[in-house]
Amino acid sequence: MRRLGKITLAILCGVVLTTAACASDYPASGTDIPAGSALLEGTLIGETAGWNGQRDKGRKAAFDGDIYTYYDPSAKASEDAYCGVDLGAPYILSKIVIMPRENWLDRYKGASIQGSNDMEDWETLWVSEHSAREWDWQEITDIDNNTGYQFYRYWNGYEHGDVAEVELYGYPLGTAIAGPVKLTGEVIGEETGWDGTTGTGASAAFDGDRYTYYDPTAKAADYAYAGIALDSPQILSKVRIMPRENWTARFKGASIQGSDDMKTWTTLWTSTAEAESWSWQVITEFEDNRGYQYYRYWNGEEHGDVAELEFYGLSAEGYVPPTMAEQSTPVTEMTVSFDWNGIEGSTDPMTVTFGGTYGALPGPSEADTLFEGWFTSRTGGQQVTAETKVTHLGDHVLYAHWSPIGGPAPDPETEGETEAAPAEQQTEPEAEPEQLPEEDGIRLVPIVCIAVSVLAIAAAAVVLLKHRDRDE
Repeated sequence: MRRLGKITLAILCGVVLTTAACASDYPASGTDIPAGSALLEGTLIGETAGWNGQRDKGRKAAFDGDIYTYYDPSAKASEDAYCGVDLGAPYILSKIVIMPRENWLDRYKGASIQGSNDMEDWETLWVSEHSAREWDWQEITDIDNNTGYQFYRYWNGYEHGDVAEVELYGYPLGTAIAGPVKLTGEVIGEETGWDGTTGTGASAAFDGDRYTYYDPTAKAADYAYAGIALDSPQILSKVRIMPRENWTARFKGASIQGSDDMKTWTTLWTSTAEAESWSWQVITEFEDNRGYQYYRYWNGEEHGDVAELEFYGLSAEGYVPPTMAEQSTPVTEMTVSFDWNGIEGSTDPMTVTFGGTYGALPGPSEADTLFEGWFTSRTGGQQVTAETKVTHLGDHVLYAHWSPIGGPAPDPETEGETEAAPAEQQTEPEAEPEQLPEEDGIRLVPIVCIAVSVLAIAAAAVVLLKHRDRDE
């Protein structure tokens, strides 16, 4: 009986270890996903091996769902030292979630998310201006230059770019979003600044360079401002302000004002304190926010220096204040087409609604036991039934799958290349067993699970043999 108890204990230990080994899953943050968005997954890009050539410190570690593994770049601030994803098509980011490397929170300073469409020219969408204050998930929704990219990367041009986990969320480029956009227009205000040059005039506040700045010719003068003239009235939803470097005290008294004629100005927001740091100041609450054609940054208390201004909003024409869900939900109706995947047949497209179910789907014209159903890819993919919820954003295609029993199955090699599944459904290609260490598309967790299980069984066998020898 005692021998049986020890054997049972050994097996239970193996089960516990196996469960622990299999616990990680990507994504791991459990963050709230913005409405209309999905987790963006694709083919991993960047360094396959990290510091000192260690493969377990390469790009895969940042996308494995395990906060205790981490990507450790082979070099500090090197152009090639990054980890990222190829999404196969351009996507707009709606949220970024990052877990810094444990015990190395200072290496979060300088961390950035960049986008590209050719992997040569990279556009910075966000950059961390400080170390992580605690070892916890960092959530970012304030994203610059967010015009849609196929390639995204995590890169640090300042520190050694260690990172434990990176999660990107968004939606396909071209999806109609009923919400605020960045407002652009003709720059208004002082053409020249304090030193009499255009380099310190109002245009410096809209040039995308935080190191240039608008420096008014006078303190608290009504004409000393920087702003934009829009084509039509717009309701403000957000304003981002970068104070002038080393002059954050002049943020006190700063205001955002709107006008219909550039003569009478209405104050929508005023700063009551100095800026605590040289970083983006984000304002989302405004008074008298009925929509104006002209907006300006003006200080009636201090000298109104400012490095950068960004206005966001939506048309005031026929304006009805949207709910938070409405601001980020894509156009709901989309078209689904049907591909019979090598079998003769034709079916008219149908319209489905995002968030609803597919409803009744077509079948073969006659009862056919070879028909398996509709799937998201020509080979593999996820099966779609009448009860399946519509989560794909935009028009898409469903493919018929056929059983090979009793007749030939369509040959995907002769039917053309497999179409890419939506970002939230993409899986990386399987590799041959001997290539497992080289492929980023396959997780090593299942291998670890099997190995731990084998060790558990072996331990139980050793215990059994020892007691059998003792009994003999």
